[in-house]
Parts: sequence; structure tokens; C-alpha cells
Amino acid sequence: MTIQTRTTELEAVNTILSTIGEAPLNTLSGSLPVDGTIAKNVLSEVAREVQSEGFHFNTHYKVTLSRDTDNKIPLATNVVRVELDPNKQSKSSYDIVQRDGFLYNLAKNTDIFDKNFEEAKVVYLLPFAEIPEQAKRYITIRASRIFHDRTLGANTLHKFTLEDEEKALTILRQAETQTGDYTVFDTPEQAYTISRNNRVY
Repeated sequence: MTIQTRTTELEAVNTILSTIGEAPLNTLSGSLPVDGTIAKNVLSEVAREVQSEGFHFNTHYKVTLSRDTDNKIPLATNVVRVELDPNKQSKSSYDIVQRDGFLYNLAKNTDIFDKNFEEAKVVYLLPFAEIPEQAKRYITIRASRIFHDRTLGANTLHKFTLEDEEKALTILRQAETQTGDYTVFDTPEQAYTISRNNRVY
């Protein structure tokens, strides 16, 4: 009996290549054929796009952001979003964004900080092997459609339809809901609304 395992990056690339009738690859190492390189790049591109949205599986909620010797706060290259706890840090004092690999404070127009931050919410880009199967499936199908359009043209018949992509996204959303234990109070906008009503003027 064949034991089912999670999708590998090689299997995902071969699924993408199959949409144009290309032979599967044996490895992703070393020199690859042109279509193999393009397929791998499209898979990576879509993986970044999808993960940038921020899911439960690639979000850390209690990250400490520390200053370096120049009082700047460097960010790892796989960080795509950072949010401070609105209940602990005033937006009027610390309105942060990413800029050139560092945290930048729009409230003061500077990348120099006077303190470290604890329990920040950080969204990371994870390697393909580390993400859940539901995300792998959606990324693979979406990447297949994009690769197919770029190589054969958008008017040709797709091996994966838009309905396939939407179904895979629905399954990913269901998994996200089940693992994330979300409530209506989990967004920054809701947190601001609730805290606003408790302020003393």
C-alpha cells in the first residue's frame, strides 16, 4: 500500500510543468531546463504572494524586536509584515512600517528607536516544505495557471480551471479558520474600536 505524504517542492514544480506537457524533473538542484527554472520561479513567486497575506501558520504573535548598536531595528529578509500591539504602543508615537530592511517609524519620520518592542506580531515567508498541505495545494494550482498563461498564452485551455483554484483557496481558508481560532475581535481595526470606547478624555 502506498503511503501518502505531503507535497514536496519538486512534486509541485512537476505538476506545474505537466500543464504544458513537459517531462518531470528528477531534482531541483544544479542546472535546470528553461521551463523547469521558470516553473520553479513562478512557484516561489506565488508562494511569496500567498504567504504575504498572513496566515495562522506563518504568523508569530510574541516576537521581540531588538535594536542594534545604531538603535535601529533590523528585520530578517523573510519578514513581510510587522504589527505592534495597539494596546501597548500608541499609534501616534509608533506608526511602524518596513523600510530597507529596518523598522521605520512614520510617526517621527525616523528609523532610530528609543526602545525595543516585545510581543510584536510578525508575518514570515516560510520555505515550501514548512507550509501546510492546504497552502501547498492552492499555491501549486495558482502557480500552474500563471505558468501556463505565461508560456502558452491566456487564451489556451487550462489544465487547472479557475474553479479548481477557488476550491483550493476555500479549503485553505477552512483550514485557516479551524487552526486560527479567530473571533471578530482579532483584527487591528476591531481592537482599535474596542479600545477607543474605553478611553478617558
